[in-house]
Amino acid sequence: MLTPEELLRFSLFSSLSAEDVTPLLPHFQERRYRRGQLLFVEGEIGSCVYFVHSGQVKLSKSTPEGDEQILDWYGPYDSFAEVLLLEAGPYPATAEVLQDSTLFVLHNEIMPRILEVSPSLSLALIRTLSRRLRLAQEFIRILTNRSTTGILAALFLRLAQPAPGPGKPIYIDASLTHRDLASMIGTSRECVNRAINGWKKAGIIKLTDDRLEILKPYELADWP
Repeated sequence: MLTPEELLRFSLFSSLSAEDVTPLLPHFQERRYRRGQLLFVEGEIGSCVYFVHSGQVKLSKSTPEGDEQILDWYGPYDSFAEVLLLEAGPYPATAEVLQDSTLFVLHNEIMPRILEVSPSLSLALIRTLSRRLRLAQEFIRILTNRSTTGILAALFLRLAQPAPGPGKPIYIDASLTHRDLASMIGTSRECVNRAINGWKKAGIIKLTDDRLEILKPYELADWP
């Protein structure tokens, strides 16, 4: 069962108060999934938004050639499929569970009634979705103006998780393989290998246990 404090850890609700999100809590359904399960496939008509409590989920599309194009990865306290938050429609990608996961699912049929009585929740959702749209537009701009290595640098910053504590660096889950990263930006695994090895030697990133720590994010942000 979700608590108001846990729900506020999701970026979709992070600007709200516990009082704001409390009306939503009874409408979340907890579901457990095994590694390899598909939550939905590209083009499938759906009406649910997903919230990751534990585990990991991958979003991907099929290219015209039949290859997999990875779009994004989601871990604890990430949400996805928000495009269906207010009305049913086709899922724009395929979602696959990469680790045994616990997710909370929210059906959009209850949203209009809740938003009518909670202006603060409505405003917060509009701001969050607007911010995500701006980030997506910025990443598209980067794709057309940077070198392949610069695009990879921007991807690292987009995928980065918050620092686990004061004085700690932001990081990327090391379960992402070089092939996965290459698939996300349409390049080769060898190109990703070269870039990562170069950044390691320059002290920009460091592999530690199960994470790739970004020690100098400003250098990645300025990579041409």
